[in-house]
Amino acid sequence: MTRALVALVLLTATAAAQPAHLDPSEALAMQSPEAPEVIVLTFGVGERIFEKFGHAAICLAWRGSGREPVCFNYGVTNFSAGEELVWGFLRGRQKFWLDPERWGAIVAFYEWEDRDIFEQTLPVTPEQAHAFERTLLGDLDEAHRYYVYDHFFDNCTTRLRDMIDRITGGKLRAGGDAQYALTFRAMGRRGLAEEPELVALTDFVAGRQLDDTPTMWQAMFYPAVLREQLRDKLGAEPVQIYHRKGRSFPTAASLGARFGMLALAAVFALPLVIAVWRRRYERLATAWAALYLGLWGVVLWGLAIVSSIPGLRWNEAVLVLVPFDLALPFLGVVLRRRYAQVRVIELLAVSILCAVGVLHQPLWIPILTAIVPLATVYASLVRSGR
Repeated sequence: MTRALVALVLLTATAAAQPAHLDPSEALAMQSPEAPEVIVLTFGVGERIFEKFGHAAICLAWRGSGREPVCFNYGVTNFSAGEELVWGFLRGRQKFWLDPERWGAIVAFYEWEDRDIFEQTLPVTPEQAHAFERTLLGDLDEAHRYYVYDHFFDNCTTRLRDMIDRITGGKLRAGGDAQYALTFRAMGRRGLAEEPELVALTDFVAGRQLDDTPTMWQAMFYPAVLREQLRDKLGAEPVQIYHRKGRSFPTAASLGARFGMLALAAVFALPLVIAVWRRRYERLATAWAALYLGLWGVVLWGLAIVSSIPGLRWNEAVLVLVPFDLALPFLGVVLRRRYAQVRVIELLAVSILCAVGVLHQPLWIPILTAIVPLATVYASLVRSGR
């Protein structure tokens, strides 16, 4: 379950390490009367798990001043806060903020991490360039610097998207109502392709919001999509200034981890099947199976209760795995049979709702996890006439 919580944090943060920051006063001192060039930097994925979704920053370059360009990074928070960080993400209250960074520092940092780096100079007028300057330097003020992070709808990349769209007169939003090719869940799976066990865990812990298909506008929360749209909508051709030297990364997770989740469930369900067949230690085996089901129920229901993130709160898996299963071995024979019967009927109903498309999440693995032990309990009691 610790891995599941780690996965949640990873799905809501794009980077945990950052280059050295400038003091805001230093960035303010670097501005010049001339209109700056406005450059968007996007960074590819890296080796570490928190680097799997890319990153983006926006930079101002006052070429005539001889000063080093300043980059503005909206993806900063206290990543060393431990449990406080996890709790902040789960509650949807984690504060992020804007920090200025020197061009040389940010480029050197991502080169050191061996991540692709693309730059795109935005084709803007001097008036628009000054508007970027006013916005970015204004956001360094304490009153505007902080925001509550949301991976899909308010992150380091959407902050750039919204600013660019506003200053360029809606060029990015034009045609943005068209649907993107992938769901939010599919986009997340591509990022986590090297961590198939985390992909399998998201079938349990990540709710139905992830199965929505974003519009092209919404999909620009992903740095690579923003890069493509800046090229297509503004004509800002990406120039790759650093090429990753390491191995390439997969974009599709194997199915092995999902079968691994079934194997784990079998470790708890198989002793019950054997006990029923041999008619020995049935209550003990029932307790063992109920422990697995009930603990999943506690985690899923707990996340749904405490989290304000829609992707965690509205989780169809709470219909499949419930904390009440922990009571199964303590019920009398009649109540146990009735409880198992009701749960099996409920799981069959959920299966039908999945099949006809009413429920959207990938629930088949959780359903198999639950229905085998519960059906075994019910069948054994019916067979014995109890």
